[in-house]
Amino acid sequence: QQKKQKHVLFVTAHPDDECMFFSPTLAYLNRRPDVTVSLLCLTTGNHDKLGDVRKKELVKSAVTFGLTPDSVIIVDDQYLPDSPTKVWNLALVAKTVEAVAVAGDVDTIFTFDQRGVSGHQNHIAAYMGVKHMALTSQRFKFQKINVYALESVGLARKFSSILDTLFAYGMSVTGTNNRMFVADLGAYSQGIQAMLMHESQLVWFRKLYLVFSRYMFINTYTKVN
Repeated sequence: QQKKQKHVLFVTAHPDDECMFFSPTLAYLNRRPDVTVSLLCLTTGNHDKLGDVRKKELVKSAVTFGLTPDSVIIVDDQYLPDSPTKVWNLALVAKTVEAVAVAGDVDTIFTFDQRGVSGHQNHIAAYMGVKHMALTSQRFKFQKINVYALESVGLARKFSSILDTLFAYGMSVTGTNNRMFVADLGAYSQGIQAMLMHESQLVWFRKLYLVFSRYMFINTYTKVN
């Protein structure tokens, strides 16, 4: 009997979150033959009225990681705006994520933590909505879904590039309820190529980010539920 493939869902807030924050994890998991990877982006990234452009860029980025275009779900909901100031309805986020998770028979979700890495309100709301779903959904009361939150770190560690892998190993984050993914050269290159698909977002400071951000080299997660 063929073993059931695991289905992993990444829940992000904006197009480019997947490669700016989750590259090492995406690159690793998509290499595994026993894992199917999907991406749920909760906005079109329309803050600067470029939503239509950014949707296409996101699909190109996902394909760079080896995902198929139909494994990318992009939400376009006026009540979930791309905005650093507007507060999202957490029940709506939870309902949206639950619908995708149930339809895809998802086993595991990766998303932001309560600080959202950069402190962006949409990142934090994505975490809060996913957590709300995982802890309250009747659907997952008996059929557990594993949720992992991407660790936010201080500014010095955030921009310590590959050096933060040494610090993370020293902190021994790899416990029963934690996960760590470290990019090899191929995975790092994949992350760079994916970010290059987001042409509308390639301003100078994002180019520096690709070199100095620890999130291009390492992802550390804490289990939420």
